Amino acid sequence: MKLKNILVGFVVGTIGGATLAVLNAPKSGKDLQSSLTESSGTIKSASNQIKEEVSNIKNSVLRAKHETSNIGELVDEVKILVSNFQKDIEPNVEQLKSGVDDINNRVSKIEKKLSE
Repeated sequence: MKLKNILVGFVVGTIGGATLAVLNAPKSGKDLQSSLTESSGTIKSASNQIKEEVSNIKNSVLRAKHETSNIGELVDEVKILVSNFQKDIEPNVEQLKSGVDDINNRVSKIEKKLSE
């Protein structure tokens, strides 16, 4: 909505400026006509450029929106993978803990024998 207001303001300002230029022009009729023809071409190219830039911005916003929705899906997939990984390694963690306990018990026995 704001861009539309800016574009309308640009067009109105250009028309107003052109009107003032015609009324205050110290040129002859033919010179003034050729000047106005050149100005209208410049205005058309500027408005076309603005339309193209607005279209590019719109496309960029739509792409960003699409990518953002993909990020949410990826986060959900990563959460599932981490949960599955934790479930898979849980038995191994218990085995490692019992193995460490066994080693600590053996070390304690060896230290007792060495201190006797």
